[in-house]
Amino acid sequence: MRQCADTFLMIRPSHFGFNPETAASNTFQNSSNQHDLASIAQKEFDGMAQRLRNENIQIICINDLPKSSTPDAVFPNNWISLQHKGQAVLYPMATANRRRERRTDILEILQDQFNFNISEVIDLTQSENTGEFLEGTGSIVFDHINQLAFASSSHRTSPNVLISLCEKLDYEPITFESKKYGNTPVYHTNVLLSIGERQAVVCLNAIAEGKSKAKMIEMLELSNRELIDITEEQMFHFGANLLEVRNIHEEPFIVCSETALSKFSREQIRKLENHATLIPCSVPNIEKHGGGSVRCMLAEVFLPSKKQLNTVILVRSEQELESCFQLRYEILRRPWNQPIGSERDEQEGTSWHFMAKNAQGSTIGTARLQRLDENRGQLRYMAVAENYQGKGIGKLLLQTAEEQAVALGMKSIFLQARDNAVPFYLSNGYLVLEKTFLLYDEIQHFSMEKQLSYSL
Repeated sequence: MRQCADTFLMIRPSHFGFNPETAASNTFQNSSNQHDLASIAQKEFDGMAQRLRNENIQIICINDLPKSSTPDAVFPNNWISLQHKGQAVLYPMATANRRRERRTDILEILQDQFNFNISEVIDLTQSENTGEFLEGTGSIVFDHINQLAFASSSHRTSPNVLISLCEKLDYEPITFESKKYGNTPVYHTNVLLSIGERQAVVCLNAIAEGKSKAKMIEMLELSNRELIDITEEQMFHFGANLLEVRNIHEEPFIVCSETALSKFSREQIRKLENHATLIPCSVPNIEKHGGGSVRCMLAEVFLPSKKQLNTVILVRSEQELESCFQLRYEILRRPWNQPIGSERDEQEGTSWHFMAKNAQGSTIGTARLQRLDENRGQLRYMAVAENYQGKGIGKLLLQTAEEQAVALGMKSIFLQARDNAVPFYLSNGYLVLEKTFLLYDEIQHFSMEKQLSYSL
């Protein structure tokens, strides 16, 4: 299983603010009388989402419900995790107003709008009735490669619920105790530990001495990761509340906050940068008043895509790209006696390419998405093999390109449609803007556009 995801669920907050219900067990929170905290948090959220998208990291942003009273909705990783084998886990939350964050409609959106497969919902929320809690990947830091689940016991993290979950996921639980600050242990494991593919950031001084600490360190060392130890001061500035991620090109990044980065030593930064490119994000008000940082804002999506007879994938290899160029040429250029090479342009390397394949793995369709500006994308070079036309391949390509555009933060898609393709795009929600140009002096084109759902 992969340690690092390339797609993330984020919830844009509507009612962010200091949450007195959680403050009793979260020493990272600070109260405030500021009246505009919600709008400040939205600006910080938008800046972080755009910062990640600029690096081609796929973000699914969904707005918090406008009439809900959910001051911590910006931290979705506490109520849901989306696992490799298609399980969606719903977690028991310690405070009543955080339980209102759980939304089954988001499961439907992930399946229907983004084509993810959820084969099982593991609902642990009944543990709330007995006063036992487990707050998602705040309470648990997963080592997916070795199928381990690290958890620091606290009021919000019950070992009993953890054991029950690990039995369902086939993971081994590794529990330990943190030191108490005042009368309270560290409220979530992910503020003292982060596990990447080849490194782990940990505040060893925050862990209570004993056999459980020794085993926790042993298991981390056996994973052959470089341990980067941070101080307690760095922990309280969210130095371990970071996350290693991948973009669509499988390039590694570590997302952290500017607050955390400002406290790292040069040597710690060098060690982190040996493993991935750092992406510092500015979320000081969310950190100060919400008591969580960037890792808490990212719910990893490890879910598999829905299996279909004909599938569409995001092109990742040169061989796949060449097969798309070949199909483009056969459908869009050869019939008009155009030379080989006319089917490609200078924007291939900065665009997203899609390939439709049949059950035998042959390329039967292709399309390309490019960014026009921050809010708009353009679809180009849609082509379907002749013997597959009229069989839903074009619609499958279109849906996949739209899902990618939404994940990249685009609010609309623009395209130039050949006259015979206009009815197809109209049936899929595109509107004609105007009659435009003649290609090869005979193929009339029309500009069209569609507004996308579930974008910011």
